[in-house]
Parts: sequence; structure tokens; C-alpha cells
Amino acid sequence: MAGRPSRRRLLRRGAAAVGVGLTGGLAGCSSLRGCSSAEIMLRGELVGSAPDGATVVDVDDPRVANSPWVLKVVEAAAEGHPRESSVSDCLSDYDALREDLDALPSVDKSEDRRYYVRVDGQVVRLRAVFFAGDDTRRSELVSPPAR
Repeated sequence: MAGRPSRRRLLRRGAAAVGVGLTGGLAGCSSLRGCSSAEIMLRGELVGSAPDGATVVDVDDPRVANSPWVLKVVEAAAEGHPRESSVSDCLSDYDALREDLDALPSVDKSEDRRYYVRVDGQVVRLRAVFFAGDDTRRSELVSPPAR
């Protein structure tokens, strides 16, 4: 006849389960979500104007104003501080950010897109690079071009 587990054993198991849950939560990864190595890199910088044929969206447009990741990068760049952020597939914001970017008019619909946002009469170029897996081009695409 198997006896009931001791109180100490139950506490150890509970502590181990909580520890595993906290570690996964702090890493931003949910085993239920099914993380991959996909990532979106955002870079915003102040530019003089948008190229011919590019649609410039106002910062108050809901597609920008309601996207915390896009808004953060655009506002920092408008203040004269080029800003970079990355959102991995393990974060809950990944799918929402991808949808937000898909809703914005871009110059290119490839995995390296450019968007233009007007803030206080200035134009910010937002560059979004979408990586899927171990992309060897990652460093060359994210770094600003050499002049």
C-alpha cells in the first residue's frame, strides 16, 4: 500500500512547478504558444522626405497610434534618436505587431519593408525586417547602410 506523499515532497514539487513557470514567463516564452526563432526588427530614423510614390501616414492614424511597438520606435526617432527594437515570436505582441505592420502602406511587401510616418511635420522612416529562423543575413539587413 502506497502512503500519501509527505508534506515536504508536495512542497518541493510545487516549488519546482512554480520555478519552471516563472522561468518560462520571464523569458517571454509560452510553451502553449509554440515559440519559433522568428523575429521582427524595427528601426526608425528621421529622414528629410519620403521617396516618390511612398504613402506617408500621420502618427495619429489608428494604425500607428494603436500599435505600441510602432509608436515607441517612431516617437523616439522623431526626437532625433534613431531607435531599434526587436520582437521575437516568443512574445505575445509578435502576432499583433505583424498585423499592425501588414495594415500600414509600405514601399515594399517583401521581408524588408519601409514605412513613412509624419510626426510634427517631420518624416520618420520605419524599417521592418522579418526573420524566419536562423537567417544568416540578419546582421547585414539590420545595420544601417555604410556611406
